[in-house]
Amino acid sequence: MSRLDEGFDLPAACVQWCQLRNFDLHVLDDGVEVDLDWWNRHLREVGLDVRLRGRDLDGQIVTRGNAVVQRNDLKMGTDLAQCEHDSLGLLFLCAAWQGSHRNRKAMRRFPDVRNPHLADADENPLAKILKVLEGCARDRILRETPSGSWSGWPDTPGVGVSLIATFMWAVKGSVEGGRAQLIDQYGVSTLIHEGWLEDPAVTGFTRRRYDRYVALLSRWATDIGTSPELVEMWLVQRWSARLREARDGSYAAPTLF
Repeated sequence: MSRLDEGFDLPAACVQWCQLRNFDLHVLDDGVEVDLDWWNRHLREVGLDVRLRGRDLDGQIVTRGNAVVQRNDLKMGTDLAQCEHDSLGLLFLCAAWQGSHRNRKAMRRFPDVRNPHLADADENPLAKILKVLEGCARDRILRETPSGSWSGWPDTPGVGVSLIATFMWAVKGSVEGGRAQLIDQYGVSTLIHEGWLEDPAVTGFTRRRYDRYVALLSRWATDIGTSPELVEMWLVQRWSARLREARDGSYAAPTLF
């Protein structure tokens, strides 16, 4: 925990909200509706051997149309991503879940993970991203890049901070601050509103700043006997509620879906 964050205490509203929620029910069962046709069409168009699937309302696996993907599906070896490389399939499933979530800031965006700077025409354009993803999945740790990179993040073509953090959570990875956690612009905006003195843009987060963010969530979760995932969810939903208040002219405490 950074000394800079020692005096930054969790809001009372977060305590009340988290204590009424259950990890399995509210985190793992957090489901979104994914347009499988949109994702699989883009995967085919760029020549990637990845196909995403989802579930219908009866829980049966489907390959077309709109389907449900739960956060619990974001794991290595998931049935909802078909690919020669499990880590690459999981990355795209994470992107689909994150970009389809109605309470999060992340927009649906197709990550082009091919290396645009190949030295040899015969070089595998996926070699760079696969090396990072498979290393993270194998070691369950996201090491800070040695000096030479201002951000400390590994070179992952087409993959931003939010997506690599979601992938790291899915493989049960860790960083210096603790177990890797999702990071969403809505959640960071709540932190800024509550007084956390950091860069307000998630895209500008360095690895060290992300480590501080994870450490803060972990400390708050420990203090109130809950999970960091629920704390992060509260941050996101708190900002969503503020947006609804601004739009509708009335405020309602954040609820779940």
